[in-house]
Amino acid sequence: MLKKLQPLAAYHVQAATNSFNFLCRRPLSTMMTVIVIAIALTLPVLFWVFSDNLEQLTIDWQRGGHISLYLKTPTADENAFLTELRSIPGVGQVSLKTPAEGLVELQKQEGMQDIVRYLPDNPLPAVVNVIPNQAIDNPLKVQQLVERLKTLPQVEQAKLDMEWITRLHAMLGFVGKIANALMALLASAVVLIVGNTLRLAIHNRHEEIQVLKLIGATDAYILRPFLYSGIWYGLIGAVFAIFFVNIFMLSVAVAVQELATVYHMHYPLLGLSVKQAYLIVVTAVFLGWLGARLSVKRQLASIEPYN
Repeated sequence: MLKKLQPLAAYHVQAATNSFNFLCRRPLSTMMTVIVIAIALTLPVLFWVFSDNLEQLTIDWQRGGHISLYLKTPTADENAFLTELRSIPGVGQVSLKTPAEGLVELQKQEGMQDIVRYLPDNPLPAVVNVIPNQAIDNPLKVQQLVERLKTLPQVEQAKLDMEWITRLHAMLGFVGKIANALMALLASAVVLIVGNTLRLAIHNRHEEIQVLKLIGATDAYILRPFLYSGIWYGLIGAVFAIFFVNIFMLSVAVAVQELATVYHMHYPLLGLSVKQAYLIVVTAVFLGWLGARLSVKRQLASIEPYN
């Protein structure tokens, strides 16, 4: 079995080497094709990276958001109630604001000191701020958690601003659909670019292919170097695309950090992960192989042996 595989492996190594050497002998046209493929891959990858950054940012925003629970007055045991809240699925962090603390905050607001001074007693209830955990990742789950907290006997009222969460998820869904559409469209573009490039290569080597067919070479034998050419185009284009994306993200990261500093925030922009880079390479190699196979195999079938 191993002896049968060794000649086949040698043929594949020879085809891959010959196809790479053929591309190196035409550096200008090869580089132009590679750059076009890289640009076609860069655009959807940038949308992919930006959607990941936006999703990560929304997780931080959701952590910053909270559900306000206004407790009934008086509440028997506030510490026991906080312990009960933490045991509810979906509840992350819990913090209590006593009526006295609420009154102090109210007094700090402009124009409220005189009003508070004439109040006979403190009318403010105790408020518990509930921050959902990461499992609560969509508006429906947030609303379900609010309805669950409303049923607690100690809670007088529960408030949540759902509008911004709904808009946020709608925006994420829109960006995700655009990224998927761009990926499908530009993946087709890569297939067409590789196919058209190799179609021209076959046209230039038309007589050579006729001679190969005349001496008995099979279509699979003739096709193999062109398939490896498509793989090389996809591989090199993917490497350039990863380089372009990282350069672009590094340049944008500086501007994002300056903007975040103005708003007293710290948000490190995420670049391509190793897993994403490998996925881009594998996808580009497959697209290059597919473009070569669809284009070359059809043309080879139409070429007759040299007469």
